[in-house]
Amino acid sequence: MAEQNAPQALTPDMDDPRYPTQITVFCDHCGTKRTGEYMVREGMTSQERLDVARTHLVQNEGWEHTGDGDDFCPTHAGSDAKGDVQ
Repeated sequence: MAEQNAPQALTPDMDDPRYPTQITVFCDHCGTKRTGEYMVREGMTSQERLDVARTHLVQNEGWEHTGDGDDFCPTHAGSDAKGDVQ
């Protein structure tokens, strides 16, 4: 019987048009960066791909994305530090 924590090979789903890509988002206050693998579709623009990463970070990791396009790590999300952006 295989161990529960043993590495497993990924089996691609040929019916899923998405593929993994690495995307990095930077905090516009302190420069902290978060790089992750995100599933995107062929034909997505760079902005649409970045939005995939931003959505994940906002919903799961406490990041904030503002309407004017700034991104803030959990330390600076919702803080007054945003006004100090250089």
